[in-house]
Amino acid sequence: MGYANPQQTAAGIHTRLYSRAFIIDDGKQRVVFVTADVGMISQRLRLEVLKALQLKYGNLYRQDNVVLSGTHTHSGLAGYFQYTLFMISSKGYIKTSIKPLVNGIVKSIDIAHATIKPGRIYRSRGELDDSSLNRSPHSYLNNPEDERHRYKWNTDKQVLVLKFTDLDGDGIGMLSWFAVHAVSMNYTNRMVSSDNMGYASYLLEQDKNPGDLPGQGGFVAGFSSSNLGDVSPNIKGPHCVNTGLPCDYLNSSCPVGGTKMCKAFGPGDDMFESTRIIGHSIYRKAKELYATAVEEVTGLVHSAHQWVNMTDVTVQINDTHTISTCKPALGHSFAAGTTDGGGDLNFTQGESYRGLARAIAQVRL
Repeated sequence: MGYANPQQTAAGIHTRLYSRAFIIDDGKQRVVFVTADVGMISQRLRLEVLKALQLKYGNLYRQDNVVLSGTHTHSGLAGYFQYTLFMISSKGYIKTSIKPLVNGIVKSIDIAHATIKPGRIYRSRGELDDSSLNRSPHSYLNNPEDERHRYKWNTDKQVLVLKFTDLDGDGIGMLSWFAVHAVSMNYTNRMVSSDNMGYASYLLEQDKNPGDLPGQGGFVAGFSSSNLGDVSPNIKGPHCVNTGLPCDYLNSSCPVGGTKMCKAFGPGDDMFESTRIIGHSIYRKAKELYATAVEEVTGLVHSAHQWVNMTDVTVQINDTHTISTCKPALGHSFAAGTTDGGGDLNFTQGESYRGLARAIAQVRL
């Protein structure tokens, strides 16, 4: 998946990619949650997984009770989308990409299905304040003041942990959510990597499965993506690589070189060390919350699936006015990219419409 750069092709393996499945069943209803080391789940991938599950299990695992989630690593496979935008940067649809993804996700569900047992679930929450940064703080300040005052930070620092045990209290798994992009491995990387979230999973599973090879132990630790939006693990912030000075606060560009020179850096001396530091920090907090989780989760299991036509949704603006959504488009801020990976056309964040017209004219010339 990389950073939408067709030249960023795979040239080795930093860490292997895994799929981790969790099945919750109350005796009447069943839900499967999968967190996989991929950039995101495509509709094509989801349909292929559901087709494979239907052949094996009939109507047990369906569209309404199978949840697939990607950790959002930018160093995973590409080419498994049916959308033109993604096909452009991956040079098309790649069957050799989607096949191992389908097989791996289905295999993780197979293992969970075969080892399902009675147990309990406990929940714990905490805050991790040294592993994430808002990469567009100026945009955040455009939110209403009363809304911003509801929160301590301009990113969500909460870590949520679900602890799974058998009836004897022995741990069998953990599922955690924390809002941060898996982009510690930066835009120069050409190695397959599960990035910081995958490394956190690796560390906790090594803790709980002593002596077992990665991916072979009975304890499964899933670190899943959540509301990661504009949340970066590159906590040193954006600097101009040609001068070392901070980038322009408003448009994340540099006096010389524009947006291409503005890059965010992690806490380490290089991307490998940054991945290790951020991953270890997330792992450490989740391990702490897992150990202290005592709030039991009880009740019935429910699941639902809904199709929404996002081109025709009515939004209530105030007591007297409503508006409707329309067909989607990519704004020029999208073309600017982010401080974790800038765009190639030298668009800048926060640019005006008039500036956009000039930029388009320059591109066309």
